[in-house]
Amino acid sequence: MRRWQGQLQSLAAKLNAAREAERTRLARELHDDLGQTLTSLKLELLRMLKMVDWSRLDPSTLDRAQSLIGLTEISLETTRRIATSLRPPTLDHLGLAEAIRWEASLVQARTGIRCHYVVRGNTLQLSDDRATGVFRIFQEAVTNVIRHAEASAIKIDLYETGSKLVLSVKDNGLGMTPSEFSDPASIGLVGMRERARLLGGTLDISGKKGKGTAVVLRMPTGGRRKRHPAHHAHPAR
Repeated sequence: MRRWQGQLQSLAAKLNAAREAERTRLARELHDDLGQTLTSLKLELLRMLKMVDWSRLDPSTLDRAQSLIGLTEISLETTRRIATSLRPPTLDHLGLAEAIRWEASLVQARTGIRCHYVVRGNTLQLSDDRATGVFRIFQEAVTNVIRHAEASAIKIDLYETGSKLVLSVKDNGLGMTPSEFSDPASIGLVGMRERARLLGGTLDISGKKGKGTAVVLRMPTGGRRKRHPAHHAHPAR
């Protein structure tokens, strides 16, 4: 039985790694190929506007040309947004702590939910796969708040205690009941627990009706540590 469970865990880890590799590949292709093509199209349209003698053409033609530029800008922004959602560049370039800060600022701007993010003490630089696992758990926890909690605020804590890394996401929303956060049909919650298990950690979910919900990940740090300066607590921007 243990051997079978170990094989399943190994398979799940490989599937997660393959999924993240595919996300990264798609994000790069969207940014490098489609993004650059749309940028070139926009520049060519702008160049065309400068070359044409619009005094000899119907005003509606100018309106259509400007609409094309607007549609190109919208397509370019959509491409950037999709590429970023597939693989946030801050996760690769600035590490886990700043990636969470950046994501929280986007959530606050997009939804109006206040996000208060605290990094306590020194934070370490995890390996890419472990940092990605923690970040995906954070994303899913926040997504659940947005979709179901009807919350006005989220408090996010990231800190190290002993040999463990702790990520806490708490909201002031409707609150989940024990039957809800133990529901095996909830794909998001099951996915978070599976990621936590693959990281060698635990995921605790607690809540009360009308008192909000707390999602807490605890996992061994593992690997070689790279220390970063402590960050002061402040709302995500």
